[in-house]
Amino acid sequence: MIKKIYFTLCYFLLLCSCSKKQEEQEAVYSSGYNVISVANGSTIKGTVKTTRDQKYLLMIETQKDQDVCGASHPNPGIPNADGTVPNCIIGIEKISEGKDFAKKEYALDQKGCDFLPHVQIVRSGLSIIVSNSDKVIHNYHINYNGTTVLNEAQPEGAPPREAVLKQNGLHVVTCDVHPWMRGYIWMADHPYYTMSDIDGAFVLSDVPPGKYKLMLWRDNWDLNEVKNAGGIIESYHWGKDFFKEQEITVEAGKDVVIDFTLP
Repeated sequence: MIKKIYFTLCYFLLLCSCSKKQEEQEAVYSSGYNVISVANGSTIKGTVKTTRDQKYLLMIETQKDQDVCGASHPNPGIPNADGTVPNCIIGIEKISEGKDFAKKEYALDQKGCDFLPHVQIVRSGLSIIVSNSDKVIHNYHINYNGTTVLNEAQPEGAPPREAVLKQNGLHVVTCDVHPWMRGYIWMADHPYYTMSDIDGAFVLSDVPPGKYKLMLWRDNWDLNEVKNAGGIIESYHWGKDFFKEQEITVEAGKDVVIDFTLP
């Protein structure tokens, strides 16, 4: 009980510290993007879909620390049965001014031998509170363009830690102890990024009139478990991430509907 109270207090103090630090960081990282009052702003909305007749692994075999992790995990990347695709990141590239960021605190938990959330968008320069809720050691190994930017072990019962990622764009999070674990963090230098919801729908609101390039990123659901002759999994190979771009024109007060179709 005392141990639990201690870690709860550590987490609370870390959140308080990060909230103050984030206010300072916001002033620094807002300098490259101008917040303005958006008059006659428009909405970009749509749905992300894929073909329904694909074959992919529904469950990922684990083979390690099964007393904590279980014998298998749902594949976190799979699309819905109707072909709609949640957890896509959609954003406007290189927009220089517009609405303000929404206030938010960011967290990454290692729970059930998964990274939760699987995908998230984080404002550039702000802290992410990393926790380990499992009764087993994990490490959060964060890569940017194939280069390690952070790699820290977090044993069972360790207090939450603070991570700050300095590069904009996609970061991949893995656990070297449990190689099926994967998470994704998109560091955003402006607020015109969003994620497709559970039904594959997305909305970007209060977009100033102009010509833009809209992008979509999504991790692949195609997974190959590479086993040796004895049936032991030696590695997990994921398919290449999906990435799409599309030129759009936003007119004052008029909605723009963009539907994406993935292979």
